[in-house]
Parts: sequence; C-alpha cells; structure tokens
Amino acid sequence: MQNDGTVVLRGVINPVTIAQFKLWATNPERYHRGNGVDGKYYATHDGKREYDVWWTTQPPKEMWVPVVVQLQDPITHLFGHKNWDIHVVDCITTRPSSNKIYAHIDTPYRFQEFSQIDECLGVQIIIPLDDFTLENGATAYLPGSSLEKIDYMDLELHREQYDMRLKTEGQQFLSKPGDVLMYDGRTLHSTMPNKSTEFRSALLINALKSDIIPRVQELDGNTDFVKK
Repeated sequence: MQNDGTVVLRGVINPVTIAQFKLWATNPERYHRGNGVDGKYYATHDGKREYDVWWTTQPPKEMWVPVVVQLQDPITHLFGHKNWDIHVVDCITTRPSSNKIYAHIDTPYRFQEFSQIDECLGVQIIIPLDDFTLENGATAYLPGSSLEKIDYMDLELHREQYDMRLKTEGQQFLSKPGDVLMYDGRTLHSTMPNKSTEFRSALLINALKSDIIPRVQELDGNTDFVKK
C-alpha cells in the first residue's frame, strides 16, 4: 500500500472468476450504456447499438460479493477506517481503435456538493479481465493527485490540460487479469487509446462512505446501482 491514495495488488482474483466476469462484460444482453461509435454518449442501450466503450448492468451479487470480501482490508485502509458500502458494480469494455482519453475524477467528487470535501468519500476499484498493456490502453492514473482537490468544473473547462498531465506525469496500470488497482476517487485517471486489435475489459467496483450513498443516488440518475 502507498500513501498516495492508490493501492496495487497482484494476482488476487482467480482465473475462473475472471472468466465469469469476462463473459458478462462481452454479452450484448448485459449492455447498459456507453459511448457509441458515432461519438455520442447513450444513457440506455437500444438492443443493437455499437459502442467504442460500454458499461454493463450489475452482475449478480454472488459473483462480486466474494471479490469485495477479498479486498475489504485495503478498501477500509483507503477510507481511513470509516464505514463504507458498495455503490456500483459493472464491467467496462473498450473497442479496438478507440482513441478516447478523458481525464476525470470519480463519484462522488463529480457532483458539486461533494467536490471540495477534503476526505476520502469514494474508492474506485479496477480489476482487468484482459491483459492491460501500453498497446491496448491500460488505465493511466496520477498517484498523489487525490491530495490536489481537483475541481470537476476546472476539469470540464481545461480537460486537454489534464489529459496532458496524465500523458506526461501519470503512469499506466500494466497488469494481468486478476490484478487490482484501487484508488481514492479524487485521483486523476483515464482509459487510454486502444491501439490493439482486441477488445479490452475490466470489472469496476465503486465503494462510497455509507452515509452519502442515498444522496449520491439522488444526484446520479444514470447508473445501475447496487440494490439493498
């Protein structure tokens, strides 16, 4: 564990579990939303649309709860031992030749009322379902940027500058299926261009401080939330 708002773990999730999530990620019946090949973002899937990047519906709890149990201690460490719960679980897949870079911070800091709160309110977890390489656009992130209190509006106004920071100052999560990257949600990061000939998938898990989840779900009408 680092003191820069990030944690990297190697070989944590077993190959059988990874294969199950990979099937979920690439099954068209599980598509939920995404960035279409026409360059537009779509909040709902129409059953036939093609995407550069897409997110799935939530996998069954029996698939992802054991993964969370395995990762409980490092998640709690990042939260500073505050109470937390799982907010969203889905899979993301990026098409070959996708050129998108989109430097951003994660929930809940992308909502104004949480954007300048100086504590860890959210932890994002990325688990590759394929090899993450330089060629296929492994996630780039900037360790320590969680301490900068990056404002989401400044990100919107100066996205190209933040993209360039990731390219010049960041590092990419070069990894194998079953490795884990988790970080304070204030950490600047982005998927990178997929220059390979293969689709690239990952499991995403978003944990939030327990007492803010109801409010975040009021603010975000575009996600397949974990149901209680």
